[in-house]
Amino acid sequence: MELLEKGRGWIIWLENIIFFSFLIISAFYYYYSTQRVLHLKEKAFNDEKLNAENYCVSVIIPARNEEKNLSKLLPLLLDQSVRPYEIIIVDDNSTDNTSVVASSFPNVCVVKLTTEPPKGWIGKSWAIWNGYLNSHGDYLLFLDADVEPSNVFIESLVKIHKKYGGLLSIWPYQRLEKFYEHFTLPFNLMIVYASNNLGFPNKKPSGAFGPVIFTSKKDYQLIGGHEAIKDSVLEDIKLGRLYSEHGLNVSNFLGNHTVKFRMYPLGLKQLFEGFSKNMSSGAITGGWFSFILAILWMFGIYSSMTSIFTFGGILRYFVTSIVLYIMAKPTGEYTFYDALLYPMYYAFFLIVFFNSLYLTIFKKEVYWKGRKIDVQ
Repeated sequence: MELLEKGRGWIIWLENIIFFSFLIISAFYYYYSTQRVLHLKEKAFNDEKLNAENYCVSVIIPARNEEKNLSKLLPLLLDQSVRPYEIIIVDDNSTDNTSVVASSFPNVCVVKLTTEPPKGWIGKSWAIWNGYLNSHGDYLLFLDADVEPSNVFIESLVKIHKKYGGLLSIWPYQRLEKFYEHFTLPFNLMIVYASNNLGFPNKKPSGAFGPVIFTSKKDYQLIGGHEAIKDSVLEDIKLGRLYSEHGLNVSNFLGNHTVKFRMYPLGLKQLFEGFSKNMSSGAITGGWFSFILAILWMFGIYSSMTSIFTFGGILRYFVTSIVLYIMAKPTGEYTFYDALLYPMYYAFFLIVFFNSLYLTIFKKEVYWKGRKIDVQ
C-alpha cells in the first residue's frame, strides 16, 4: 500500500512538472509570435510613400483543380494598392475549369501544364518553377490559390522586404466556415509555434511558411530556386533553408487580418489527406532542441486530459483551455468552445500523425489531389 502511495506521488509530481513546462513553453511561444504579426509591421510603415513603379511584382500561383479558389483570389489581387506587374496562373494538369476561370480575368497569364511532373519533381515545385520561367518581374510572390489577401497585402510585403530583404513568408489567418475545419486547431498551433519559424527557440528560422512567399528574383536565382528542392514534399522548409545557407535573411510572419485562407474547404477527407502528406516528415525540421520542446509541450496538453474528475485535474483542464484559446486567437477564427473541446481535436491529431507515420515510413508514399507522391 505504501509503495502504491509513493508511486502515485511520483506520478503526480511528474504530471505537475510536465504541466508547468507546458505553461513556460507556451509563454515563450506566444511572446515571440507577437513580434511577428504582419499588421503590426504594416503600421510601422504606414507613413512611408511607396513608388509602385519601382516594384515589378510577378505573382505566381500553382493551381491544380482550383477554379473555385481562383474566382475568389484573382479579384482581390486585381484590387491591390500596389498592383502586381503580372499574375501567372500555372494550371498543373487540372481536370476542372482552372484555365478557363483564370483566362476570364484581365491581365492574367495562364501557363498550362498538360502532363504530370517529370521524374524527380514534386507537383507544386514543378508548377512554381514553370511560373518563374515565364515571369518578367524583379520580385516574385508565390501564393497558394486558397489565400485571401487584403488590398494592402502586396504593399505590406514590399515595405517589409525593404527592411529585411531575403525571403519573406506568411502563415495566413485561418478562416473557418464549417465545424470540421475547427479540427485544424492543433495542427495550426504546431505549425505556427513549434516549427521554429518565429524566433523561438532559435532566432534563425528552420525554414519558411508555404502559402505566401515573397523574394527578389535575384535572390531566388542565386539559391537555385525550386529546381534545387524539386523532390521535396516540404518545399517551403527546404526553400527557407536554402536562403539561410546562402547567407540570405529569412523572415516569417503571421498574416493576421492582412491575409487569410481556408485550408481544406472540401471536407474532412481533404483535411485528413492534406495533413497526412507531410506531418511526420516535418516533425523534426526545426532541429532536435525544437522537437524536444514541442514534444514536452504536447505532453503537457495530453497530460492535462488525465485525472479530469479530480480537483487538480479539472484545474489543469481549464487552465490548458485558456492557454490554448489565447494562443489560437492570433492564428484563426477559433472560439473558446474550441479550446474547451481540445481533447477531441488532439485525439484526431494523433490519428492523423500515426497515419502520416505509416504512409511515410512503411508505404513511403503519400497522396494529394489525386497524385501519388513518393517520399524519400
